[in-house]
Amino acid sequence: MKKIARSLSLLLALSVISCVTINIYFPAEELRGAADKIVNEVWGDQLQNGVDEALPQSKGKTPGSSFYDLLRPANAIAAQDINISTPAIRAIKESIKARSAELINSLSSGNVGLSDDGLLKVRSTDGLSLKQKGQVNKLVNEENQDRNRLYKEIAAANNFPDKAGEVQNIFADSWRKQAQKGWYLEKPDGSWAQK
Repeated sequence: MKKIARSLSLLLALSVISCVTINIYFPAEELRGAADKIVNEVWGDQLQNGVDEALPQSKGKTPGSSFYDLLRPANAIAAQDINISTPAIRAIKESIKARSAELINSLSSGNVGLSDDGLLKVRSTDGLSLKQKGQVNKLVNEENQDRNRLYKEIAAANNFPDKAGEVQNIFADSWRKQAQKGWYLEKPDGSWAQK
């Protein structure tokens, strides 16, 4: 009986040691790097303060660096490369890039601001003629349509179509981070502040 109990204990211990937990996660950090790259691509030629950051490198101990690490179950994280080069995504990026000079002028003048949700808003039409107001509204509508399509396409191309809202939030941070000094950014309460 003792022999069976020892064998079962040893089998249980080996089972626990050999467990591997696989975490499938939303690749926020990888997506953040992709968002920064896209924003820099579409605004890069127009902006002087473009940012092209590498993904942060993890710091700390390597797995298995202590005896305890050898005994505990290992975590295998399924890393994911973000696909940002489908034909639809490339076409959207080109469309955004084509209007970037006009858009940057409207952002610099303060007529347009970067909203809190990764889109644009007409902030002020003071001093604009009726024709110019129409042009600014058209510009903002076209840009927002492309941005919404971009967020959905990236989510679909990377097999998380239900996460387009999270993609949009990550892009919102990238657009705002790469905004020029003096541009208007919307605060969570709906008010505006210059960067």
